[in-house]
Amino acid sequence: PGEVEVEGDPHIIPTGGLANQYQPGQNIENTWDGKFAADGGAPYHSPWGAPYGDETVFPVVLEYFFDGGETLPEQIDYLIYYTRSGNGNFGEVEIWVSTEAQPEYTKYGDYDFQMKNSPSKVVFTDGLVRPKKIKFVVKTGAGGFASCDEMEFYAKKTGGALEDQLLTVFTDITCSQLKTGVTDAQIDALPGYFSEIALKMKRGEYETEFRVYDYPAYSVAEDWADRLLTKEYGILDNTTGIYANAGDEIIVLVGDTHGQEISLLSIADGDVSGDSYFLSEGVNKLAIRNTGLLYVMYHTDLSSPRALPIRVHIPMGSGLVNGYFDLEEHKTDAKYAELLSKSTYKYFTIKGRNIMMTFHTNRLRQYVPNSIIPTIEMWDNVIAWQLSLMGIENERGQLWNNRLFASSFEGEGYMWATNYRTGFHENTLYKILVPETMMEDKDNMWGPAHEIGHINQFAINWPGCSESSNNLFSNYVIFKFGKFCSRGTALSELNNYRVVQDQPFTLISGATHQGENTELHMRMNWQLFVYFHRVLGDEQFWPRLFKLLRQTPPVESNPGWSQLNFAEQACAAANLDLTDFFEMWGFFVPVDNVPYEQYGNWTLNVTPAMIAETKARIAAKRYRKPAHVIQYIEDRKQNDTGNVDEVGDVGYWTQFRDNQRITKNVTYKLSGTAIRITNGEEAVAFELRDAQDKLIWFSNFLNFEVSSSVLDKMDKIYAVQANGTRITVVTGN
Repeated sequence: PGEVEVEGDPHIIPTGGLANQYQPGQNIENTWDGKFAADGGAPYHSPWGAPYGDETVFPVVLEYFFDGGETLPEQIDYLIYYTRSGNGNFGEVEIWVSTEAQPEYTKYGDYDFQMKNSPSKVVFTDGLVRPKKIKFVVKTGAGGFASCDEMEFYAKKTGGALEDQLLTVFTDITCSQLKTGVTDAQIDALPGYFSEIALKMKRGEYETEFRVYDYPAYSVAEDWADRLLTKEYGILDNTTGIYANAGDEIIVLVGDTHGQEISLLSIADGDVSGDSYFLSEGVNKLAIRNTGLLYVMYHTDLSSPRALPIRVHIPMGSGLVNGYFDLEEHKTDAKYAELLSKSTYKYFTIKGRNIMMTFHTNRLRQYVPNSIIPTIEMWDNVIAWQLSLMGIENERGQLWNNRLFASSFEGEGYMWATNYRTGFHENTLYKILVPETMMEDKDNMWGPAHEIGHINQFAINWPGCSESSNNLFSNYVIFKFGKFCSRGTALSELNNYRVVQDQPFTLISGATHQGENTELHMRMNWQLFVYFHRVLGDEQFWPRLFKLLRQTPPVESNPGWSQLNFAEQACAAANLDLTDFFEMWGFFVPVDNVPYEQYGNWTLNVTPAMIAETKARIAAKRYRKPAHVIQYIEDRKQNDTGNVDEVGDVGYWTQFRDNQRITKNVTYKLSGTAIRITNGEEAVAFELRDAQDKLIWFSNFLNFEVSSSVLDKMDKIYAVQANGTRITVVTGN
């Protein structure tokens, strides 16, 4: 490939520039020095803020000058904005231009670069003739910053002698098929690199698998994340199965792009960011900066008639074939074993319907050398079940087709999730690759479901619930697998934190990502599932609730409002007044601007007025009360498979389903601070109330201990039926 002469588009380098604000050492001139951050170069970055100095204040204005030389460029046809990975990626941007004919800045257009970790290209229709300046007014950026790795400006080349020559032999510019009747003399007239390709094709010796492919369009992950209230699903669906080494020069032949933008991304280590190279129709010659697997980046609005497959040919001698396994294309475990055995790169990719995995090749050979289809089906099902619970399974297909991306990593960490990716330490892969191993222990399937749940949790999440709201999905996946019982703290914890201590839901026993009481928090969502989906058989409750919350989503900066909105929308989804349930869980506890931390610093404010207004809106709907005391429902028994919690003796979900009545004479005996209930098996809970009928303790055990201070206030003990009827428990022997 290095011998192929390819005339690229002329690169127009600014003669100067100006930023209205910048972090010292990271000014605008770093964006045209040709040095990318991945190669050790410094980017442009807006001010970092305390303790380093000033804060970033939007808009951030970046100006590029082209009038500092003797002559102006004749034309600029397009620009490429290269991001860093993370903070500062541009969101909403205005572009203004100045030309010799119109030296005063005029607004060219408004753009949304979507704060994504991949480059953006802006094409100037008809070109900017003799440009003087180009200005970017950056109005939003990831993390509240603005940054730029490189900003490149180009004019389109004229002519195409090489392309014309290739079309004398090949049917199109992808050079993937010979014309009928091509002679050896015609082939010999080509440049040597292409001549050899043509000769091998003529002899039937050219291997096209992985090198020639019609790459389909994939949806814009950022758009769908906004629409569905998720993190971004994967963007690497179009893996080529080819890798290139640092310093390689490669040829990439691109067919009709149908007016769409595509690029090639090189990623070394299973991440989602790397070196990006924009591709044009025809012959592209690329100098690879860093070793990595190659991906075709082709994302667009799939409703467009132009969202058609694009043929790309990465010919022999350009990169090395590593292969991948695609369930739809390759179909069998035998083909998987063959492809995996031929892999020569550190990572190997596996594609299912909903999942795409890029895992360490040696680990795949160690754990699943001969069979992968059961693993794909398991992961595909986990994602499909979560989408179903969210009520968006029907969104998959024609307009939204990004897979969820999972990859393995080395170094520190265990499992995690972030935009575009879930990560699994290579040492954890044995748990999640072999279905039999995954089914050996509840936590083996819990982990992946939890991380995928992080991708999907936004509609039901606000600060203080980030490590628990996603566990609705984990419990649901456990339920669907059908082997283990659900997970989460026994309801005695709810009694302790809510009835005894009167803590508000979001702040129960702490709210940091390390201190949040996830095992208790998760039971709130799960009780709603158990009641509506299992007791009432209403399998659309959670899908309805997700839909309502997508219409009135949580506000991250206002967790108090988000908490109350969740309760209100849950009532709407149920068509029931669930305020008693949410009272028990602490949704209506006043909180006066309490600061807390969970992946950021937040303030919880739930005023009496906010509570009253929420309850009034619920009351105005004239919902009926539920037929059961949902707050006491439990779907586990002590000896259930996988149970590790003391889950109580009464309140099992079938008592609610069967409308269990208390038919026995329930008595209690007090010994010190210990209470022993007799004939209480038909109850779902036991309540201790004071003389004003205020609940001061509850238990779902037949034998339980209470504090002496509670005993001092106790006036009555009630056995509670599933329908909420309270029956006085009298003393007995």
